[in-house]
Amino acid sequence: MRILTLLLMLLSLETLAALPEDSLYQLGSEWQDHHEHRLNINELAGKKRLVAFIYTDCVTACPVIVSELKRIQQALSPARRERLGFVLVSLTPGVDTPKVMAHFAGKHGLDEHWTLLSGQDDQVRTLAMVLNIKYMGLADGEIAHSNAITALDEQGRLLFQQSGLPGGPEAVLERMGL
Repeated sequence: MRILTLLLMLLSLETLAALPEDSLYQLGSEWQDHHEHRLNINELAGKKRLVAFIYTDCVTACPVIVSELKRIQQALSPARRERLGFVLVSLTPGVDTPKVMAHFAGKHGLDEHWTLLSGQDDQVRTLAMVLNIKYMGLADGEIAHSNAITALDEQGRLLFQQSGLPGGPEAVLERMGL
């Protein structure tokens, strides 16, 4: 078991060494997805990603964010669809368990191109800070947060951030080189 653990650590270090210094994936943080799989954030490397921060019981901004991301996905041809992944990061990891996130994914028709992540509070805060996403809990249980969609290249480098879809989904895809 120790040998397997050592091998996995070495592979992870090799992956990190291959990433550019300005890669988000250099954080190396561990997360849990909506399929109850644990994954290192650097495992997202290899395809372009659109990342957004949400919480599953949000009834205001989060459904709009998900809808906008779905519009982008629908604008892709099947071949281009394989080159882009969608990542939703939970702002309420204590509430958004894998089971809750899986239900959310099903309710919103999110397919295999989507990864819903939940982590520790400090991991969420660190990732949000790196991406300049602001959020805070309100007295009524809601969360005020940035509504940005973040585009990353295949190696986890920031391509751009924006709110909404000015110019439509096609403009986002063009900016991403898709």
